[in-house]
Amino acid sequence: MINKQHEALENSITVALEQPQSPAIPANFAAQVAAHAATLPRRSPVARPRYARAVSILLTAVLVVALFILAPHAQPSFSSVGFDIELMATALLGALLYWLTRVHGESR
Repeated sequence: MINKQHEALENSITVALEQPQSPAIPANFAAQVAAHAATLPRRSPVARPRYARAVSILLTAVLVVALFILAPHAQPSFSSVGFDIELMATALLGALLYWLTRVHGESR
């Protein structure tokens, strides 16, 4: 009995799988989707915090203070660690100021 039910189930599955699929899209499908989309609530844009700008302004201030602290102690020679740090701080300050004025100035 179970074997006959199993065979009947196998045969019905085989017949169902062997039938060619013919998907049908209603003619007014796009109109239905548009009508449904019009009833949905509008999403308000989320204001993203701008941490990068605030952090870069803070780092600019830190670099300026570091330059004023290092300037009297750094002797202008490439063997002086203080002078090397001062050069790197100046380069970083220039890169930060460029980034603040060019990159963030255009995205407002």
